[in-house]
Amino acid sequence: MPAPITLARLVDEFVETLDQHGLTADRAAVEQEMRERISAIAERLRVDPQTVLEKHARPGWGRQMSAAVIDQVRKERLFDQGGAVSGQV
Repeated sequence: MPAPITLARLVDEFVETLDQHGLTADRAAVEQEMRERISAIAERLRVDPQTVLEKHARPGWGRQMSAAVIDQVRKERLFDQGGAVSGQV
């Protein structure tokens, strides 16, 4: 049985994927953004955020979310010399 999807797991996937591409992001900021997105999804579905994680989130969701950020960073060159993502994640 696969491990349950948690906010921490999604954040780990996101941050690790950025790291694999030479980018860094503030973990707390990533967690807050994901928490807000999950809450927004929960509101639309009229369920609580935990239900979104348990019933709707899938392994790899964090990596998928990071892909859009990586593309944006590359297109708009939104990184500093140290590889840190600047602006909002």
